[in-house]
Amino acid sequence: MKTKAPYIAEEAARLQAAYKARKAEDRSLNQEKVAEACGWAGQSAVSQYMTGKIALNLPALLSLSRVLRVAPESISPRLAETLDTTANSSVLSTALGKGLHLNTTEIGPAGRLLPVIGYVQVGAFCDAKDGFSEEEVQEWVEAGGASGPGSFIVRVEGKSMEPDFAPGDKVVIDPSMPWKSGDFVLASAPNEPAATLRQINIEGGTVYLFATNPALPDRVIKIDETWRIYGRARRKIVDL
Repeated sequence: MKTKAPYIAEEAARLQAAYKARKAEDRSLNQEKVAEACGWAGQSAVSQYMTGKIALNLPALLSLSRVLRVAPESISPRLAETLDTTANSSVLSTALGKGLHLNTTEIGPAGRLLPVIGYVQVGAFCDAKDGFSEEEVQEWVEAGGASGPGSFIVRVEGKSMEPDFAPGDKVVIDPSMPWKSGDFVLASAPNEPAATLRQINIEGGTVYLFATNPALPDRVIKIDETWRIYGRARRKIVDL
């Protein structure tokens, strides 16, 4: 089962195209010069970003965009959308015009406001191409920090993840964050209408979903590529 999100390869391909276009204008350009202009020690990072071996982050995107003389959103709309909306309104408007979910409001003191949805609504929400129905949103809650495009909040249902997550807890799910073994993810089985929050683990190349409640029977589920992982749990929103 592939562990890298599709956007990594897509952004790498756009970065390669931008590099080739810039090199066509300046034949002397090479990856070593790009790295030097970015302030990096060597060209290894440039190569890894271009091949998708590592995912782009915002500082790297801005540095590479500056050196290659392209708009950040032309390489990664995902990261461009996380820029400050006041200082980068043109970037955001361009990115959103390309079909990204307009599911966040202006940035506030605790981050963007994200929609809170239920487990059953997750699939429809993530598949929406032209926004989502307001009736499916239970409330809007501050993200409590950084959150990528397409992020949303789920309200925990059931006791399968106690003591880590209790029923009613609000958890930020970020589809743009790559997950690794040990992370909490929101996933669903094929043909299942509702998603579920579980800890994901990889052992010997096999992927498992794990319920942390020790009192729950059948805590471990072996999954394959037919399962859908909607995103990684980024943080829990705590109301005081």
